[in-house]
Amino acid sequence: MVRSTTNSVLKTYRYNLQRSSINMDSSRDKVLTGRTFDTFAQAPAKAAKCFQLRRSFQTVNAQYEIGESVSRKYEQAWSCIDGVLETVQNRQNDSAFAEIISSSNDVTGPGRTALGQSLSSMAKEIIQSMNCTYAGSYVFAGADGLNIPFTWDDSGNLCYRGVAVDSNDTTLDYMANDEKRYVDLGLGLKEEDGKLIGASAFDSALQGITFLGYGVDEEGDPKNIVSIIARMGAILENCSSADGSFASEDDRTEFYRLAAKFDDAAANLSDKYIELDTRAKFIQNNQAQLENTAYTLEEQFLGLEDADPAEAISAFTWAQYCYNTALKVGNSVLSQSLMDYLNL
Repeated sequence: MVRSTTNSVLKTYRYNLQRSSINMDSSRDKVLTGRTFDTFAQAPAKAAKCFQLRRSFQTVNAQYEIGESVSRKYEQAWSCIDGVLETVQNRQNDSAFAEIISSSNDVTGPGRTALGQSLSSMAKEIIQSMNCTYAGSYVFAGADGLNIPFTWDDSGNLCYRGVAVDSNDTTLDYMANDEKRYVDLGLGLKEEDGKLIGASAFDSALQGITFLGYGVDEEGDPKNIVSIIARMGAILENCSSADGSFASEDDRTEFYRLAAKFDDAAANLSDKYIELDTRAKFIQNNQAQLENTAYTLEEQFLGLEDADPAEAISAFTWAQYCYNTALKVGNSVLSQSLMDYLNL
């Protein structure tokens, strides 16, 4: 028969009581905080997994915020181009199309001169619309959002970022086709040989000349729809205020030649408008995908971190019961036995 001394019993009792106290405190913390762990040491595997999920969640949130900004910018661009297209293509009154049709017909008196002034004003209004801004940046300035995109030089020629639009300057080709402004929208941003892979990012740059056109054709006429409207307006303003006749036969020939090319420029603007609408919808769909991804990630790390309320309360109740029971049991092990006295 083995006789346990009171000291050994007390030592075991204190150890178990301490464990009960720690379990109760831990259970209480889970109830109060709603978390399954507070430090990495408490649950290394869960903590490592949660760190990865939270890092991915923050990345997705950052991509969503960038996408939201780009989406707002494209909404502004869409509204602007929609207004310009309405001004250019509307078959009713107060449009470039209607003005040109009216000018093509036999107009008496100062009618053509007035129509010419209207077309010239319309060209300037379109440029004002194309110089719209969003968040302090010019929408249609391509990669250079800090400087105004469209200006008129001293000779009345239209310029895009300082380069004459009605020219074959190769700078215009570069700005229209090769200049990019990539942003990370969650498309798998990746580099190869130190260069960004274009398909892994989204080009948010909007070049105004791709919508309005640039350069000159084989006959030396402008491809830019605003330049066409402005030139036709200038020709009409030179018409006779008495009978509305053209100033010269060359003016008459040029006017009707430009009128025929106006439709091609308007068709190009319409095509670019549809392309812009397609890109805007892509951004919206991508935003919805990012939102779903963020929601899934949040569910995953919250599922690892958050404690079930019912289970946490039940565990705390049981731990508290065990601790109180241990306190009561202590009363029966506090008195010393004869063996303890003999060991003195």
